Amino acid sequence: MRVKIFPGRISGGEVTIPASKSLSHRVLISAALAKGTSVLHHVAGNQDTEATLRCLKALGAAFEKKRDGLSVTGIRDWSAYDGSVLDCGESGSTLRFLIPIAAMTGRTVTFTGHGKLMQRPQSVYEDLFCRKGLQFEKDGEFLRVRGPLPGGEYVLKGDVSSQFITGLLFTLPLAEEDSVIRILPPYESRSYVLLTEQILKGSGIRILDDGAEIRIPGNQHYLPCERTVEGDDSQAAFFETLGVITDQPVCIHGLNPASMQGDHAMLSILRKMGGNLREDGDLVTAEPSVLHGTMIDLENCPDLGPVLFAAAAQAEGTTEFIHAGRLRIKESDRIAAMEEELRKLGAIMHSQEDSAVVSGKAKISGGVLLNGHNDHRIVMALAVLACTADSPVEIDGAEAVNKSYPEFFEDLKKAGVRVEQV
Repeated sequence: MRVKIFPGRISGGEVTIPASKSLSHRVLISAALAKGTSVLHHVAGNQDTEATLRCLKALGAAFEKKRDGLSVTGIRDWSAYDGSVLDCGESGSTLRFLIPIAAMTGRTVTFTGHGKLMQRPQSVYEDLFCRKGLQFEKDGEFLRVRGPLPGGEYVLKGDVSSQFITGLLFTLPLAEEDSVIRILPPYESRSYVLLTEQILKGSGIRILDDGAEIRIPGNQHYLPCERTVEGDDSQAAFFETLGVITDQPVCIHGLNPASMQGDHAMLSILRKMGGNLREDGDLVTAEPSVLHGTMIDLENCPDLGPVLFAAAAQAEGTTEFIHAGRLRIKESDRIAAMEEELRKLGAIMHSQEDSAVVSGKAKISGGVLLNGHNDHRIVMALAVLACTADSPVEIDGAEAVNKSYPEFFEDLKKAGVRVEQV
């Protein structure tokens, strides 16, 4: 799909942000591991969460949509696994969260995926499984694992994806023995681990985390519960940026002012750049602002990288990004992708392996065709920046937004942007 973004804003606008994708994955898994029935409200509906639902159903969980939410009947026992291949779509969270969980079946479980998912590194799990004498075999677009993972000591580097730690956190409470996860510094993306622990504790799981070690008693049981998923701060970031770099405010509803999501940091980052953002309960109003360059650390919020590159292109001076290396192993190399597309728009960006520099304030030149790189966050970041161009901009591959935010372009229209499908 190709879309055309017209410059400027027809008017100010209001949007209600969809449920957090990160939290939706976590509450779906915790409910599936509980003995009994849970009720979940406001669960994100996108390709990634559908992948998690699909895999959990194969493992033996049951889901029923009801008027007031989603009813989840947990896996009765691991023999309920139907033996099918677990298709994770393009969802890295689904694959990495479920690898150790699926191994608890004690049977060989085969995973597959699409796009670049099966090329993304899994060496952390591969090393752990091999050290425990368990099956972990990669075969082209397929991955086969067999467990179960025992309790005991697990040592992980802190600068790898937090998704590996989350997968172990979901699984090890079910082991017979107690476990400890030791995190070697530097410890990046801890905010995502804390988000997982928040959900686990709400499911009755006991965890002791002192920042360097996570102690997990074994032989625990997940409890069914009722939860409502809060709005997604990573999706709100696009509209917060839209409000501060264009000439009309944007009102953003549905956010938790006390959220533990790592991407809640977007508010403080934009304010550091000079952004004017007002908070009133679950409402954030982003108002036109004069942004200035600064230094931004992406260590605990890598998903904000693309939209912050876009914001930096409209900031006076130079913005330096550090601890950005993990953006290179997402759905695309997000640093290289944004560097390529920003240059088409007349903006200046240079990068090294783990850092990037954006020079602003650039005049954004329209009349160009941009490539979405099959990456939802690249498409959304470019769409927001295109609103500041001097003429319409087209984005090819815009359907990538379905991965996390299928309603993005409809909400962009609600925010006052003229969007046309070409």
